[in-house]
Amino acid sequence: MCRQKLAIALLMAVGLNSALMAKQPNEQLQALDDALPGVLINDPSKLDWPIFGPGVVSKAIKDPEIPGGGGALQITSPTVAAHIYDIGANAPITASIQPGQKIVVAFYARTVKADTADGKGKLGLRIQQNATPYPGFGDKVLDIGTDWQLYEVRATSDIAIDKGLAVVNFQFSGAKQTIQIGQTIIVEGADSIRTVSTKSPVAAASTSLMPNLDGKGKAINSPENLQAWQYYGAGMTHSSVAVKNIPGGSAMAINVGKAGANVYDAGVIVPFSEAVTEGDVLTIAFVARTLSAETDTGAGKVALRVQRNVAPYPGFGDNTLSIGPNWKAYQLRTQAKIDIAAGEGAVALQVAAAQQSLEIGPVYVLNAGPPAPQE
Repeated sequence: MCRQKLAIALLMAVGLNSALMAKQPNEQLQALDDALPGVLINDPSKLDWPIFGPGVVSKAIKDPEIPGGGGALQITSPTVAAHIYDIGANAPITASIQPGQKIVVAFYARTVKADTADGKGKLGLRIQQNATPYPGFGDKVLDIGTDWQLYEVRATSDIAIDKGLAVVNFQFSGAKQTIQIGQTIIVEGADSIRTVSTKSPVAAASTSLMPNLDGKGKAINSPENLQAWQYYGAGMTHSSVAVKNIPGGSAMAINVGKAGANVYDAGVIVPFSEAVTEGDVLTIAFVARTLSAETDTGAGKVALRVQRNVAPYPGFGDNTLSIGPNWKAYQLRTQAKIDIAAGEGAVALQVAAAQQSLEIGPVYVLNAGPPAPQE
């Protein structure tokens, strides 16, 4: 049996204490469901799918470099068959399907080798009843490149399929080829998994995740005033979301629709009102999580910089952080390289490194003044 970790979002579920609200069989899947748009209708932690077809060879692959959890299912079609569906794998759907439902199938995949003109694999996909006469919908043939990529197939059902009979049928015999498929997420009632969930309540962060900031200086901003943040960058959207058990009770959902040429092409400006003197020691702390990210590891990327928020924007403390799928406290310490006048300072959170969706909670900027002299 091949059982992989949830990597897009194994989220903390502290505070979701109503059993009546749960739709999933365990807390991990419920937390993922809460983070996704629509309703999760499969178990993305499982890749032990039924595989069929003449001469098919399959094996489980484990590698921490595989996005979406470090695991994949590798399937080899030894030849081109009469039909693309002669060799396949069925990913179970855990719910019934009704006419008119929107279904999104999102999965990581890459081609190891393919006997095709362009070297890309040919992967068929169909949502269907796994019993004769195998009615289905959403038929699609995808060209799968040699690098890991997140693929999405969207379809609207025109049939009903009973619970326990619905599957996503991956089809491999369109070419002599070897394809690897990683974590697969299936939702209903959404247009894409790349959008931020609007469900309420959302998964909560534990108070234990908040950084211990005692003795690290005076706050020179208003950490809980997320409405004071400034946003910039083409294709970036933001919205406030409720998050239990963090100061202020809310975070900002940041969605970057397309990676920029530079990491600073889109971002969030968190202003602070008091002056900073060259040599002052600053601590910047915040809590955040990644809902989805088009990166090699699936982790989000946030570049952090303290700066004078007027042209030519001189600054210091540049650092790039990998933001994981669970709520986590991030804390950085830096020393001021320039003077910044009151009202001109800011922390820039630069997010254009990838197409990604993040949630960022209150940001703390503390000034401890100059370091104590050495004796």
